[in-house]
Amino acid sequence: MPSYSTVRLAAFERVRGKEFVRRPHGLAFPAAWRQEVLDFYRIGKREPDKINQVPIRRLNEVIRAVAPDLLCVARSATLNDDTPWLYAYRPVPVPVMRQLIHSWIRDLHTPRSRAKHPEITERAVELGASLDVAGLSWQPHEVDLFAGHTSLGGTFEPDPLVYQLLPDALAQSITQLEPYRFEDVEMEFRVAATARGAELVSWPPRDHQDDDGAWWKFSFVIALTVQTVPFADDFRLHVRTGVRRWRTGGPVPVPYRRSVSAYLLAQEPWLAQTSGTARLAVSRLAIDRRTTLPEWVRGGPEGMLGRLRFSRVLPDAAAVQENPDTWIAGKAGIEIGVVHATSMGGHGVGTGLMPRDRSPLTDWAAQAFAPYLTRLDDLTRSHHAVVPRNLPKTPTAKTKEEQALKSVEFERERQRERRVALARVLGSAPLVAEARWQNPRTRDALVEQLADLLGLEGEGGTGLERSWTTPELTVRLYLEDADFVAARLDFPDGRPQRKNLPAAIGTRRREIAELCERDGRPDVQAVVIEIGHPKSYRPDIVDPKFAARLGYADAGRLTKFITVPSSKWGTATKSNIAHRAQQTWSHVLRQLGVCTVPEHSVDELPNDLEYVALWMVKRRADGPTRTRRTAPVAVRVSAANGSVTGWDPESGDWIPYRELLLSLARHAEVPGAYEQFDDDDDDGANADESGEEDGDAAGPAAEEESGDQQRTTTWVPDLEDQRAETAQFVRAMLYSLRDRRVLMLSHAQNSRLHWPWLANGRLLPDALQFGPNPAQHITLYGENLCHVRVRDHTSDETPQWFAPDYDSHDHGFASGLWHRPNAAGDHRVYYSTGEKPHTAKHAVKTASKIATRIPVKKKRKEGDEDKEPEPVIDTGTNAWNPTALEIAVLAVPEEETTEPGPWAAVTHQLRRAPDYNVTLKLPLPLHLAMKTTQYVLPHEDDTDESAAEEGASQ
Repeated sequence: MPSYSTVRLAAFERVRGKEFVRRPHGLAFPAAWRQEVLDFYRIGKREPDKINQVPIRRLNEVIRAVAPDLLCVARSATLNDDTPWLYAYRPVPVPVMRQLIHSWIRDLHTPRSRAKHPEITERAVELGASLDVAGLSWQPHEVDLFAGHTSLGGTFEPDPLVYQLLPDALAQSITQLEPYRFEDVEMEFRVAATARGAELVSWPPRDHQDDDGAWWKFSFVIALTVQTVPFADDFRLHVRTGVRRWRTGGPVPVPYRRSVSAYLLAQEPWLAQTSGTARLAVSRLAIDRRTTLPEWVRGGPEGMLGRLRFSRVLPDAAAVQENPDTWIAGKAGIEIGVVHATSMGGHGVGTGLMPRDRSPLTDWAAQAFAPYLTRLDDLTRSHHAVVPRNLPKTPTAKTKEEQALKSVEFERERQRERRVALARVLGSAPLVAEARWQNPRTRDALVEQLADLLGLEGEGGTGLERSWTTPELTVRLYLEDADFVAARLDFPDGRPQRKNLPAAIGTRRREIAELCERDGRPDVQAVVIEIGHPKSYRPDIVDPKFAARLGYADAGRLTKFITVPSSKWGTATKSNIAHRAQQTWSHVLRQLGVCTVPEHSVDELPNDLEYVALWMVKRRADGPTRTRRTAPVAVRVSAANGSVTGWDPESGDWIPYRELLLSLARHAEVPGAYEQFDDDDDDGANADESGEEDGDAAGPAAEEESGDQQRTTTWVPDLEDQRAETAQFVRAMLYSLRDRRVLMLSHAQNSRLHWPWLANGRLLPDALQFGPNPAQHITLYGENLCHVRVRDHTSDETPQWFAPDYDSHDHGFASGLWHRPNAAGDHRVYYSTGEKPHTAKHAVKTASKIATRIPVKKKRKEGDEDKEPEPVIDTGTNAWNPTALEIAVLAVPEEETTEPGPWAAVTHQLRRAPDYNVTLKLPLPLHLAMKTTQYVLPHEDDTDESAAEEGASQ
């Protein structure tokens, strides 16, 4: 990378002294309705007393689909909230609101719930008659879009409605600009209905023809969100720019129990008596589980959309799903673009934007922010050291021969260090592993790469057992056919049904545990399993990965999976078998606790630090466990000896990382039946689509976990109980380390729901708080304790960025630790950026999705010296979009330096782990803590352990 001196954030702040006022009409959810609706909603629910909010998420979703001009600023209507729920610059007529409200009431209970509780139908009629819809009154409001208050900790918090109304006002202003022009391209943008912030999409979509002659469609996207920063005295507006790829060239594959978004633009309003709109409505397509046919979410005869009176008929969902090309081009006065998600396969348009596209697009949109907002000053480099002392350096020499010799010696020393570390964590016992393979090429690569990683001579023999002996370590490897271990799960009558999933998992789990008892290898520590690509298991519930992990954990064996090489799922799984095999074994070593800890080079801090990472392991209610649950996990990494341990709350002690993983797997809850699960509840069936390009921007509840009322037909542990459990866990864990020098790392988006203290507005500097107790100075939990919270780009909470080139404007990227010069309140906040990973080696900073470039001249063949390179366009190339990881130094110990900079530098260096050839997304301790989730959830678990900077999804 070039040596850039600053980085520029796509973030804006208020111009001090300016006011920004709008005058929309607001509609409150009538206070008199709340208790009636709540009582109706509680019918038939387990633990109804715990339901204290009226669920309006589904109603808000329908509004975005048929009335995109309405702004839903609330995601739940509480019992004591009299602030507006909807805002509009043109109020919606009462008859339309009556349709929406009555349809919503019918939708509060599923057909199965109504069948189980016949009184629901009668109560629905009574409730609809009792609600005075005619009395709904849109009231004019004068809204200060800069309104807010400063928390006790010094963090400015906007009023809740600012999160939605300010981005929407700015989005409208952007649409008033002259069309966006870049070189010979011109684009117009339309506002799209969204649950959080505001989104603009270039429309109509652009065409792209790939090298094979196929045509594809894409748009540029601008997302605006309001965000806060710890201890900063003002909020920020983040501007995210990216690509929206549209599904064309055949039917839309709708994943099982998932949905895909569709953007609709109609020349006439959808509902009778409403005015037309230039906004894009957003609805979702899903497969109806009763008919197995495509349907609009909330549609069908029983859905909310099916009960509305349309001024024009909503297009048939099956027709849109079958032929999306016809609808994106426009049909019967309607244009519909179905979003392409990665689960649908490849696309001719690459993901993401590079700085050449991002910078001018952001600058163009920023014209609409004047005179109210201005861009943040560029961040400058921290003067603290950013490279660990023990980060491997490629040996250098004067000649190629000396260079090769030094490289061999360097690698041999690293191999010896791995053997020594393995012998230490295994207590001088042999390393015993098992590889269950399907493809001979994978088998051979696993043997070769294990030997290469540990410096083992030869192939260790022939046949099913391989063995190597070195002065430091003995290694045994058993080679077995994958057999039933990697086969699809078995279901009764061969019909995969989610209600039978626990039994299928339990059967395979027992079979594997019994296999381990019979094989006569009680000393096997880890098993590598070659398994099919996740997309090869259809439906996804037949994937045996989770069952295999649990079965081997019961036998005390760790697991790691490697994908069968196949060009069907992309060339990567077929062409890089050796690399994937090496990564597989590297991960196995880390599971066993072999880890090289970065030796920080920050002179102001001691060298004997211990690092502790807190992570919340979350189980979804629609996963195999069928239980929504969150449990805290703490991983400790010692800089002194490189040991990795985990906190065991039952014994009140630290246990080896390997034992922590096995313990988590054994405690994974897979109930034997689904009596409590209502299979008609569409919260899980119609969950948000899985494509990385189709997420909502952050909104007013960004400090809390998103989502409507928890699945009401499944028992859900009380959130307050889980928060109390988390508080007890963290306090006990910190007490065990009270006499040590500790840097505790937490992750904002992962943990703040269960540790609310981590929310920006609740933070106090140099303090900790648990539960209802008042905040206490951090020294009460350890005289040498420091607490650093990191935050990533999830929900756009950290801004996009690039490194500006002030002379040529060929902006690029830079690695390092950055801070805001002359910052007042947010001087504790830094941003960490990483090195360019090998996966992005072909990313070019001058690449553009819409304009050509001249490639840099390379060494040419003889006779081609005078041939100039042809212009290229990078529409089909994925962009590299690295995250700027926010590092907030929340608390520092009194006996060490009170400056936050050294602690931020150590945290940054922890992303540069010597065992990895890339910069980690998270500091090493948090990375290891995050990996524990694989032993609780059936995550996709291939071998790409690069954990590099974020890719094209941003």
